[in-house]
Amino acid sequence: MNKRQLLQAFGAAALLAQSNPGTAAIDFPTRPVTIVVPYAAGGPTDGHTRVLAAKLSQMWGQPVVVENRGGAGTLIGTQYVSKSAPDGHTLLFTAYAYTSNPILRPTMPYAADALKPLVHIGSNALILFVSGRSAMKNLKDVVSRAKAGPGQLRLASSGNASSPHIALELLGRAIDAQILHLPYRGAAPAKNDVIAGVVDGIFDGSSSMPLARSGALRAIAIASERRHPQAPEVPTFRELGVDLLYATWYGMLIPSATPPAIEGKLNADIRTALSDPAVKAAIAETGVQLSPGTPQQFAAFLQAESRKLQALVDSGVRIEVE
Repeated sequence: MNKRQLLQAFGAAALLAQSNPGTAAIDFPTRPVTIVVPYAAGGPTDGHTRVLAAKLSQMWGQPVVVENRGGAGTLIGTQYVSKSAPDGHTLLFTAYAYTSNPILRPTMPYAADALKPLVHIGSNALILFVSGRSAMKNLKDVVSRAKAGPGQLRLASSGNASSPHIALELLGRAIDAQILHLPYRGAAPAKNDVIAGVVDGIFDGSSSMPLARSGALRAIAIASERRHPQAPEVPTFRELGVDLLYATWYGMLIPSATPPAIEGKLNADIRTALSDPAVKAAIAETGVQLSPGTPQQFAAFLQAESRKLQALVDSGVRIEVE
């Protein structure tokens, strides 16, 4: 799968979505629904899915089962859904790896058009944090450190090809500097070393703001168009003159042959579930800003995400998946 095939697949998905007839009365679901999460249990994606699944089960009068099929960088769970019956009873709740895998991996176990976008759940814009004891007090200091020479600014991540890794590479491109990437096995040990001053900083979500407010970390800037409601004191990169937008996103996909009527009902019902105050509050607590819309809007979003990463790779940045 190459860049052209990937973008064609998302474009085709958008065209299919535009012909969606909406929510005509249909007998669905007729049995339990499974939402596959291609990550291990206990992570943020898993948590969001379980909150949503409970509400959908209540709405549909059918069990909605969350099934974790982690491994191979989300490929195992994604492939499983791609080969599932296209009847709306098996859904995929995934994140940014869905767009990065086809670009970063030489081969894929499923076709580019095997799945189609259903609904964009939301995104969690990333914040650049440094140690609370760091001499870098603001973005100007961070940029000066980075421009002092290759590797002078050392940023950690939760692993190769993780969203914090992509964010730091995009920052380096935005300020025309080489940032040294130090991958860790997970966000927790990486943040611990940032706090201790072993590493200069890390990109992370607003869930780390309590550490910033305690003084353990210092929030420098957020890679979003607007300030985050859970971190209103943190300026955006654009406010400070650096054009950087990047967030971890969450969304749902279905097998491409799923009938438009079922697709329309799923999209409408999921958006209704996400409008429930309890569901909204539970997901917002993790820092995710909900933005559910139509399938074609999600398809356009995925195209934009793919172009952003492809441009980074085309510029010569090496990103290896584990």
